[in-house]
Amino acid sequence: MRDTPDGNDSPASPLQWGAATDIGNVRERNEDALVTEAHIGLFGVVDGMGGHPGGDVAARIVAEGLPALIRRDHKTMETRQPRALRRWLQGCISEQSRQLCFQGLSTAGLEGMGATLALLLVVDHRAYAANLGDSRIYRLRAGRLTFVSEDHSVVGELLAKGEIGPREARSHCARGLLTQYVGMAEEARPYVRSFALQPDDRFLLCTDGLTDMVDEDGITEILGAHENAQQAAETLVQRANDGGGLDNTTVAVVDWSP
Repeated sequence: MRDTPDGNDSPASPLQWGAATDIGNVRERNEDALVTEAHIGLFGVVDGMGGHPGGDVAARIVAEGLPALIRRDHKTMETRQPRALRRWLQGCISEQSRQLCFQGLSTAGLEGMGATLALLLVVDHRAYAANLGDSRIYRLRAGRLTFVSEDHSVVGELLAKGEIGPREARSHCARGLLTQYVGMAEEARPYVRSFALQPDDRFLLCTDGLTDMVDEDGITEILGAHENAQQAAETLVQRANDGGGLDNTTVAVVDWSP
């Protein structure tokens, strides 16, 4: 297991976080990547699309390129209203998607590469949650786990319409078929939402290696049982491996404790 050490800029920082990633029990390489830039309040997980050329390359490009786009304008973030900041973040992700698509088309052997993304940005006591694909973001607040991203997948759309339930979704024949992702040929339309932070909010960002192996009750149990974010992250990844570890698993746990 490759763990990112508990990343707190200073003891007084309101952001405490931990992260972990693992290849799992089946895959030959890890095609996930982490984004942990606490100094600008930015965290993310990226999942290179399995079965596509260059999944690991795509994940690395997004994990390095998207933070660079965000850092480019981060000094002006606090002056923006939430609606404008959401549009700006959507624009950054869409630009990264176009860049990844171009790199795939212009590099032999990498045609069609893509990745899913879940991103959390904390600006001025407010959280911005963004995603493309089926990597997810959850918020644990007062013991209640809430799904705050949006699955861009065939199964996700069926769930949203009420045509199937969570139990059916776990074994549905269309599982894994994405409707949007970073690097797609069409214009990407990332989902972005924002909300005011409350003391002791805890966020989980994860690739589908976790959610395919551990249900939401299990996730809630682990997040509630470990006060330390790094321990929570490591335990989640271990639980996914214990449940089968059929995919790479990557998680970031972020706590807001002003």
